[in-house]
Amino acid sequence: MIILIFLSAKNTQWWLQYIPVKYFHKERINIKTIWLVLLYLPLIFINTLLNNELIIIALFTFFLNIMVCLFIIDLKTGYLPDILVYPLLWAGLVYQSCITQGNVVSAVYAVVISYLSIMLITMIMEKIRQRPQMGRGDLKLIAAGAAWIGLVDLPYFLALAAVFGTIHYCIAYHIKKHNNVLHAIPFGPAITLSASYWLFAPSLNPFIIKIMG
Repeated sequence: MIILIFLSAKNTQWWLQYIPVKYFHKERINIKTIWLVLLYLPLIFINTLLNNELIIIALFTFFLNIMVCLFIIDLKTGYLPDILVYPLLWAGLVYQSCITQGNVVSAVYAVVISYLSIMLITMIMEKIRQRPQMGRGDLKLIAAGAAWIGLVDLPYFLALAAVFGTIHYCIAYHIKKHNNVLHAIPFGPAITLSASYWLFAPSLNPFIIKIMG
């Protein structure tokens, strides 16, 4: 597990330095290895505690690595790189085929429905308000998250993302209101948090109840 944590930290560190420069012509994001190790320590510990199969542990670790990168990159640059989002989507479909309660067909429906419905709502709002409402990277990330979550929990995934997004906006507005007008915030962090919660919560809740009981 220690090796997995260290490799995750170094992998994330490399992506944060490489992607902003390569794809968005932004400055690289530098985070010390120790902070990433401390971030991954509880996440991967919970991952290995909840799962016995190596393939599931590997897929969850991949999910965490990508989500941490997307969270930080979008927060810092306002962009969600396709080079991370597309592999996340395909890995979600692989995950659905590996778990006993998984359903690839349901996951595909979740991907299509989430993308098209949010895109339609976004286009309507853009027509009404005459300005961009949501980046297309956000739509792709929602679809990628839906592949992991599935169709049944899709409404809860979207609702919690909206809640996290609202909280993020309120915090950002409070911080910036004395300096600049806040026009928009990156929605990617809210999506990553919601997807992470709904992916791990079903496995984590029985474990918490068992400990508390």
